[in-house]
Amino acid sequence: MILSRYFLKEDYGTYKQVLYVYNTLLTIFTLGLPRAFSFYLPRVPLDEAKNLIKKLTNMFFLLGSVFSLLLFIFSPQIAILLKNPELEPALKIFSPVPLLMLPTMGLEGILSTFRRTQFLTIYTISTRILMLLCVALPVIVFKGGYIQAIVGFVIASFLSFVLALYFKNLPVRNAGNEKCRISYNEIFKFSFPLLYASLWGILISSSDQFFISRYFGTKVFAEFSNGWLQLPFIGMITGACATVLSPLYSKLAHESVDQKKEIYPIWMSVLEKSAKLIYPLLVYCWFFSDDLMIALYGKIYENSSIYFKIKLVVNLTSIMVYAPLIISIGKIKYYRDIHMYTALCLIALQYIGIVIFKSPYVVAIISVICSLGMTTAGLLLIAKYFNVKLSQTLPLKILLKIIVPSILILSILRLLFNIYSINIFFVLPISFTIYTVLYYCLSFPLKLNYLSIIKPLIFKTKI
Repeated sequence: MILSRYFLKEDYGTYKQVLYVYNTLLTIFTLGLPRAFSFYLPRVPLDEAKNLIKKLTNMFFLLGSVFSLLLFIFSPQIAILLKNPELEPALKIFSPVPLLMLPTMGLEGILSTFRRTQFLTIYTISTRILMLLCVALPVIVFKGGYIQAIVGFVIASFLSFVLALYFKNLPVRNAGNEKCRISYNEIFKFSFPLLYASLWGILISSSDQFFISRYFGTKVFAEFSNGWLQLPFIGMITGACATVLSPLYSKLAHESVDQKKEIYPIWMSVLEKSAKLIYPLLVYCWFFSDDLMIALYGKIYENSSIYFKIKLVVNLTSIMVYAPLIISIGKIKYYRDIHMYTALCLIALQYIGIVIFKSPYVVAIISVICSLGMTTAGLLLIAKYFNVKLSQTLPLKILLKIIVPSILILSILRLLFNIYSINIFFVLPISFTIYTVLYYCLSFPLKLNYLSIIKPLIFKTKI
């Protein structure tokens, strides 16, 4: 939000391209290893856990070193590929980040396994504040450009690195240091199929960014980057669910319990609670997307609302966090295959779409269609695992109870605010307040029971 207002579109597009290159290559160099923490830690004795954490962290140090070196050396070639000469110096300055950030991987799995998620909260808030201060302050106070923002990113990464190493060791600080029986060979046997899935996942996540960046320029890429986002509250909710559920699913699968009896109720409960929290907000954001984009990024990014609306369709499937369950039950090859077929279809269709329609919006629409197809494939395996119909993997009645009244309320509100012209900074809080009150009142006759979510948070009862 801050950088969008202080940078020209070209400079902002370059900054976003740096992050795009980093996030794209990050998946390759992690080798699927971050998930190994959540998978193996619940299955080993406490005295072996310290050695396992050390073993995996050392691997990340090595991988981070190689990543940083290659990013520095091949920055000219990457700049040529993305047709942006300004990218070369930016990537060279950014190159220490992988060495600093890869060793922080797996922290969520460690703290959630040992039920120390309060420290994960501290780490997350602290590092986000550090990133905000180090990246935004040089731009605001010293009128810096994207180079200064990248330097701040590197500094924030170093401070996050130090903090992460402390928290990684915290749960096992007083434990023994017996040699872990999980060998490197076993770890790689688990992680390599995830790596292959991740490689295809890179193509999925970066394909639309690559085509838009290469064929439509930095200005369009800047508009696309601001609109093509997952809402922060979705990431917070689904990320927390995945972090907590991964070691739980792994433990239950390892114990060979009655899956339908033990895991299926957990699956449905998480989906219901996630939908109750996420869907009302998603529908609101769709109806007021234009105002949101202008409020966040300024009038020049109004076109970002088109990408934002398209992306919100994918966000509807974000509650279906199927990856932790598929991995825990050992169906990693299936997980890899659905990524592979999705990536191949996506790239082919997007290229054809550009040739025929020459529109960045077509790239976004095709991305959504392929993403929905991949989610359906994941749910098909879940349905087979639980021995239920595909429709029974989703709380369809709950979803309809949420979506239908939300659409009715927001359609009326959107119409009223279109008739009466009001400043967007008043439209958003007023419309959201009215919507929240009306929706919450309707939740009682619809029996959505939001108190079942709120009570455990207040009274810390067991969910």
